[in-house]
Amino acid sequence: MIWRINLTKHRKMTDKIKEYLKKYDLDDDGKITDEELKRTTEILELELREEKAEAQKRMSWVAILSMVLFTIALFTPYVSESRVAALADLLGLFYLAQASVVGFYFGAQAYMSKK
Repeated sequence: MIWRINLTKHRKMTDKIKEYLKKYDLDDDGKITDEELKRTTEILELELREEKAEAQKRMSWVAILSMVLFTIALFTPYVSESRVAALADLLGLFYLAQASVVGFYFGAQAYMSKK
């Protein structure tokens, strides 16, 4: 029983080694050099930055769309003027928060383009 567990662990380790070789061995020579690790790390960092930028872009678009849809909803006959007046302070905070998300996104994009 113990022997089977060790054999299973060995197979898992062998599979992991093959996976790492496939992922990090860029010239397929069976060895992972420092240069290959450095290049792979740079690629990983670039992919992570790209994912972060895409997430920020989605957050910005959701903020813009929520402001537009919320404004349209306020002008429908289903929302009374008294309710809008009662929620005026809350609505101001909502628009300020959403505009801040959009502003920070564009500010970060402008800053990163100058770097």
